[in-house]
Amino acid sequence: MFGDIQVATARKKLDRELKALGYQPGERKDGRTVYRPESNWKPSVIVYDDGFTVLRRSPPRFEPWVQGKTRLVWLSCIPPFTLMCIKLSGWLVTNARLEPQKERVATALQPEIRGWREAIIARNMKERINTDLPSALDALWLEGAPIEPGRPALPTPVERRAAILQFWAERACTPEGQAVRDLVEVFVAMEIQRSDWAAPSAELRAAEAAQACGDKLEGPGLSDLDGGAPAP
Repeated sequence: MFGDIQVATARKKLDRELKALGYQPGERKDGRTVYRPESNWKPSVIVYDDGFTVLRRSPPRFEPWVQGKTRLVWLSCIPPFTLMCIKLSGWLVTNARLEPQKERVATALQPEIRGWREAIIARNMKERINTDLPSALDALWLEGAPIEPGRPALPTPVERRAAILQFWAERACTPEGQAVRDLVEVFVAMEIQRSDWAAPSAELRAAEAAQACGDKLEGPGLSDLDGGAPAP
C-alpha cells in the first residue's frame, strides 16, 4: 500500500507540472494517458502506466470557435459553421518549430517523470520481494520449478538447494539486491536448514565465496558455530 501511495503522489506531481506547462487534464485509454496542450503547436504527451513517456505531434481538434464556458458554445459548430471548429494547427506546425518544443517539454518534465518511474520500480520491487519471490522459492524448493523461466526443472533436493544458494550469490550489490539476499537467507535458514536436506557448512561457505558483495550467511543454522550439517 505504501508503494501505491508513493506512485500516486509522484503521478500527481507529474500531472501538476503538465498543467503548469499548459496541458489539459489527461484522457486515459488502453493503459496510457494522453495529455493535449492548450496550444496545438506544442507536442502531445503520452504517458504509459509502466512509466514510459512519448511526445508526439498534436492531432487536429474539433472544438468551438467562440469563447465561453457553457455547452451553448457548441452551437457555433452546427452547419454551416462546422469547418470553423476544426483546428489543424498541430498538423501545420513545421518540424523546425515542433522539435524544440518537444525538447523544452521533455526537459521540464524530466524530474517528475524520473520520480514517477523510480516510484513504480520501487513498488514493483517490493511486490516481487514480498509476494512473488517467496512463492518462487517455495515452488523451487518443493517442486523443482526454476525461478528463471526457460530453465529445466530440478528433480533432486541437492540440485534445488544449490540453485537457491546460487540465486542468493548472484544478486547485484544494490539495495534491491540486498533486500533479495536477505529474504533468501531467511528462507535458507527457516526452510532448507530445518529440512532433511540441510546444506553443509562447506556448501554455505562456497556460496559466500561466489558472492561479490561481501555478505555472509549468518542466520540460525547457517554459521560454522552451528556446526553445519553433514553432507547428504
